[in-house]
Amino acid sequence: MAANRVQWFTAVTALWLLLLVLGLMGFPGTQSQQRSADRTGAIIFPDEMSTRYEAVKEKRESPTLADSAEANPEDAEDDWSDQSIELPISYARQLAELNATADILALLDPDSIDQRIFMDGGEFSGRDIGVLPTPASCEPETQLVSLRPENLTGTRYYFYPTCTRVKRCSGCCNTNQLVCEPVANRTILYKVTILEYRNGKRDRFSHLELVPVEEHVRCKCQCRVKDSDCNELQVYNPNNCRCECTNKDDRTQCTQERQTKQWNPDTCSCDCIPRTEECTSGSHYDRSACKCIPNDFYTYDGSSEGPVGPPAVFLSRYPSFVNRKRSIFDPSPQH
Repeated sequence: MAANRVQWFTAVTALWLLLLVLGLMGFPGTQSQQRSADRTGAIIFPDEMSTRYEAVKEKRESPTLADSAEANPEDAEDDWSDQSIELPISYARQLAELNATADILALLDPDSIDQRIFMDGGEFSGRDIGVLPTPASCEPETQLVSLRPENLTGTRYYFYPTCTRVKRCSGCCNTNQLVCEPVANRTILYKVTILEYRNGKRDRFSHLELVPVEEHVRCKCQCRVKDSDCNELQVYNPNNCRCECTNKDDRTQCTQERQTKQWNPDTCSCDCIPRTEECTSGSHYDRSACKCIPNDFYTYDGSSEGPVGPPAVFLSRYPSFVNRKRSIFDPSPQH
């Protein structure tokens, strides 16, 4: 009996000590929940951005547009009217020089972000939910190119190897107005083996062919639209990578006819608004008037004499259009 009491007392004492130790260390489940609670806010989802972040974002973007307006008021007016969200060319080029996501912190408003989010191994690094990508900057990268000789003819001959790897420019430039292009390159002459195929026999060696291949040495984000892309009514703006119209009076006049016409900034011309319906029978579409007009809009007075006599006379049932159309239909020179 005494031995049983001793065993019972020992078991109770051990259980009490175990509960005391667990109370001091904390239960595993409680610690897990506490760690989870401590990380609340470490994951930021797009639809859960705080009001503070939106305010800082608006504060950061507003000076950019204001500075642009002071530098070029006409360009700023176009940006505001079109609600443009394209990054400034100079800022996009600056982003293209970065090597890591954390490098962008130096360009941001320090009050807009907690830098601990980008610290490697930190509490807010998010290493258990994903990794930060390495920016694909504009630089030479290995790509496949064909080694087919230009003067290879005939079905009996083939070449080896068919392709190789060389460095070519590739990468992101952060805006569609810029493209990754080479600023320095070199030409490599590859000796390609030309072979003769013989059915049922061993193939024969023919000769070595020199195949020039261009390799890019240095790359840079440059304007996609070049000076050569501008027409005679445009002037090139390298700061904005675009061709700008010089015939502003034509644009002003075009806006006064907005019901039937629209301004085309790519060609600097006033074009008719595209139509979906067709003209009715007995009429045709006039591109200068941007509407359907009767086929007998102009009628020829056949009583006039031929080329050696007086000039042909065109009669119209719509006198207001006679002067505008005379230069098109009158076959005689104007004096």
